[in-house]
Amino acid sequence: MPKYLYVAKTKKGQTIKGDETAVSQEELVARLRGRGLFLMSITEASKASQPPLLSIFTKNAGSRRGSIKLYDLTMFSRNLATTLSSGVTLLRSLEILASQSESLGMEKVLKKCSDDIRSGLSLSEAIAKHPRVFGNLWRGIVEVGEASGNLPFVLDKLADYLEARMEFQARITGAMIYPAILMIVATMVLFAFFKFILPKFAEIFTQFNVKLPLATQIMFNIGNFFDKSFGVLLVGIVGLVAGTIYGFKQPDTRKWWDEFSLRMPIVGSTFLLASVERFTSTMHILLESGLPLVYTLETSAKSVGNTHMEKIILQVKEKVREGNSLSEEISRTQLFPLMISEMAKIGEETGTLPDVFKKVAVHYQKELSQRMSRFLSMFEPLMIVFMGLIIGTMVISLFLPIFKLSSGGGGG
Repeated sequence: MPKYLYVAKTKKGQTIKGDETAVSQEELVARLRGRGLFLMSITEASKASQPPLLSIFTKNAGSRRGSIKLYDLTMFSRNLATTLSSGVTLLRSLEILASQSESLGMEKVLKKCSDDIRSGLSLSEAIAKHPRVFGNLWRGIVEVGEASGNLPFVLDKLADYLEARMEFQARITGAMIYPAILMIVATMVLFAFFKFILPKFAEIFTQFNVKLPLATQIMFNIGNFFDKSFGVLLVGIVGLVAGTIYGFKQPDTRKWWDEFSLRMPIVGSTFLLASVERFTSTMHILLESGLPLVYTLETSAKSVGNTHMEKIILQVKEKVREGNSLSEEISRTQLFPLMISEMAKIGEETGTLPDVFKKVAVHYQKELSQRMSRFLSMFEPLMIVFMGLIIGTMVISLFLPIFKLSSGGGGG
């Protein structure tokens, strides 16, 4: 039988290191847990030089960052489920994951959570103190896991959900890279043209006293304005961006925009589709984790990212609380696609509401991904054509005086 090396904690917090033989690693884990030990790491003796069980949490200490990304939350959820399933206590698990996090911000948050749990708070109460990191979805799922005594299971479900969101965001971001590069290059080309190239041509035409065609004169006027007012333009653009960001942080502006964005021609349906996808995905993971329907609706409402849709979902929640049917209330909103209310009705009749919302969420994820891909695939050639027209117009405007000069019609 293979021999295993292990590190464990007693109920009093004492660290124990030892080695034992067992038919399998699973048998040894069960044996140690039966003795009341909380396992921290275990590895086969013949592979002692290899990374132990908890090596999945190792990090590159020189590449740590301060921000907390979706990746950090995903890894935390998955790794916490792993350590708890292996018999490590919650407090020790948080300490391990804090020290091994790739994010300094995440480490700080987890250490604060550890201190709160040490003082007697539950995990859901501890993470509730950090709403910017752990949203309503996290708190709802952790509360269910604590109440049911099956926290590792619901954390695994949460990790599955976060990994799917991470993959979806990566697809969208990847599709936007090429158009973004096109816009950056185009902006740099225009800047170089107006700042460095155009003034040289202006000097040449001035020396030869060339009477400029209207198109060329307009371009030179734009160049002069750009050259003399570049600082003002830069400040104006920065001010416009800052003012827009500040305006959208105001509740009234945000409410107006969220409602208007869903009714905009052409792109409004895409904004709606994005909110619907987030709603159905959140409903699926919360229902599958065992949350009550009313609480699920409340949490999902705060996760859609649109205050207008949030208000409508909360109204649906109140009707469901009074005993009304979810599918009927969704249908009455006249905002959600018909497919959601019809599928919800099937789920209510068959008792498979979590599975139904999972299928609906997958459907809308694919539809949103395809729509974004189509939009970006159309944007790329349009951007190329637009830049071609701009550059072509500038080149023709510069060559018109040269043609005039070469034909002997330059003097004024």
